[in-house]
Amino acid sequence: MNLKEFQVFIFDLDGVIYLGNVLIPGAKEVLEKLKKQKKTIFYLTNNATQTRAKFAEKLQKMGIPARPEQIVTSAYTTAQILQRTYPKASVYIIGEEGLITELKEAGFRIVSEEDMETPVDLVVVGLDRDLTYRKLAKALTAIVKGAKFIATNIDPTLPTEQGLLPGAGCMVAALNAAGCGGPEMVIGKPNPCMIEFILEKSNQLPAASVIIGDRYSTDVQAGVNAHISTILVKTGTGSQEIAKISPSGPKPDLILESVANLLEYL
Repeated sequence: MNLKEFQVFIFDLDGVIYLGNVLIPGAKEVLEKLKKQKKTIFYLTNNATQTRAKFAEKLQKMGIPARPEQIVTSAYTTAQILQRTYPKASVYIIGEEGLITELKEAGFRIVSEEDMETPVDLVVVGLDRDLTYRKLAKALTAIVKGAKFIATNIDPTLPTEQGLLPGAGCMVAALNAAGCGGPEMVIGKPNPCMIEFILEKSNQLPAASVIIGDRYSTDVQAGVNAHISTILVKTGTGSQEIAKISPSGPKPDLILESVANLLEYL
């Protein structure tokens, strides 16, 4: 696989570039080489807890120059898609700062947990590390009354330096178990919409693009769905994800031990 032929390199963050607050060895060197080669770099994450500016700041603290415009999160994409389909809707959120900020900036009216008067048009669910029974109850009540159930993503886990932690999929599953019937829309990977947004933004064709991720079920599948090339790394959840590759299904174009091994192909 000749990576020099690609112009757009799309990197997942958690499990590929870093684990929690620890940079994966070799990631910085790979990104520096791509920059010297004048490649277009984007960072794509299902993690909806932080704003794009906060993700860029985190990378900068790790010694990786990054701009908010290079970051595409499931929170940002959720806000953009819902703005087109449900403009000015009232939204109840299970999620953190990144999701709340993106939806506010997109013009949605955010319904608080204490607001019992405002009808809820949309219930949007992302990773919420302060999830409570009361939050789930509010969301369930709104959905039963007719609110649309939207998930930023359904990742079951979040890779960190301490190991795997529960992901947004656990929040979604809790509402599913309560009889909500599953979200009407899941914005994050493996939905190709975030990759398609990047291709549109960079004015590049799928053939010129590659995604590097640690999840077969999200990163690789999103790449396949968007018709771009795919690389699976064994860091993060990668080693476990290899077992999910079906003999008859689509396969990554390349499997590497770590993002650092990209240097051998550049």
